[in-house]
Amino acid sequence: MKLQIITGLSGSGKTTALKIYEDLGYYAMDNVPVYLIEKFIDLNKSQKNPIEKMAVVVDFRSIEIDANLDFSLKNLKKVNEDTKIMYLYASDEVILKRYNELRRPHPLGAFGDVKDGIKKERKLLRSLKDISDQLIDTSNYNNSDLRKIIVDSGNSKDIFVVNLFSFGYKNGVNNDFDIVFDMRFVPNPFYIPKLKHLNGTDQELKDYLDKFDIIHDFKDRVYMLLKELIPNYIAQGKNSLTIAFGCTGGKHRSVYMCERMYEKMKNDDYILVKKHRDKDKW
Repeated sequence: MKLQIITGLSGSGKTTALKIYEDLGYYAMDNVPVYLIEKFIDLNKSQKNPIEKMAVVVDFRSIEIDANLDFSLKNLKKVNEDTKIMYLYASDEVILKRYNELRRPHPLGAFGDVKDGIKKERKLLRSLKDISDQLIDTSNYNNSDLRKIIVDSGNSKDIFVVNLFSFGYKNGVNNDFDIVFDMRFVPNPFYIPKLKHLNGTDQELKDYLDKFDIIHDFKDRVYMLLKELIPNYIAQGKNSLTIAFGCTGGKHRSVYMCERMYEKMKNDDYILVKKHRDKDKW
C-alpha cells in the first residue's frame, strides 16, 4: 500500500494536505493511532479489492496514547515499505495569524494561548520532524501552492523544493529568503509611460526587457550557480531553497526575472514554486 503520513504543527495546513490527498484518490483518515494503521494495513491485505493509496494525519494527539510515536512510525515503515512521512510547519508569526483569523484557541496552549501552544508543540514533535522524509514550510503558501508541491512530490525523483519569489524593496525583505538577487541594475520600466501600468507577467514588458543582453547573461549565470549550489544544499540536509528577485516596487523587473527563471528551471527534477509576493499591491 502507498501510505502517506501527514504530521506537523497545528495551523500549518495538515487538514488541507489531507483533503488534497483525498482529491488525488487516497483513502483519507485524520487522527489515527499508529497501531490502528498497522491493523488496517493487515485487514486491507485480505480484502478482495484492497485500498492502494492511503493518507493519514498523525500528530500530537496520538502521543496521548503512544508515548513512543517516533518509534512506532519507524516500525510502520518496516511493516509497510512504501510509507512516507511529510512534516508541515510554519513560522510562529504565520501560525499566530492563522489562529487569530479563525479565532480558535491552540489545543496545547495554557487557557488556549496560541504562543504557548506553538512552543509546546514544536518541542513535542521534534523527534517526528527528525524522522520525516519531507519537510514543508507553509508560511508563504496558499492552498494551491501546497497542492502543487504535493502533486509534484509524486512526479519528481527529488522532493527538494525550490521557491522562486519576486518582491519590492520598498515593502521590505523577508527573513526567510535564502538567496536574494537585486534586479535594480536593469533600466526601470516604471519610467516608460506605456509600460508603467504593466507587470512582469505581461508579454509587452517581457519583450522590452528581453532586449537587454545583460539580462540574458545574468539569467544564465544565476541558473548555472543554482545548478551547482542545490546539490550541496541537499547534501547538507536542507529540504528547500528560497530564491528571491527584488526590484524597487516588486512589479516589473523582479517579476519578469522570476517568470523567466521559472521557465528555465521548470524541467529540472525539483519541485518548483513561483510566488509574486507583492502582487496584491500592483
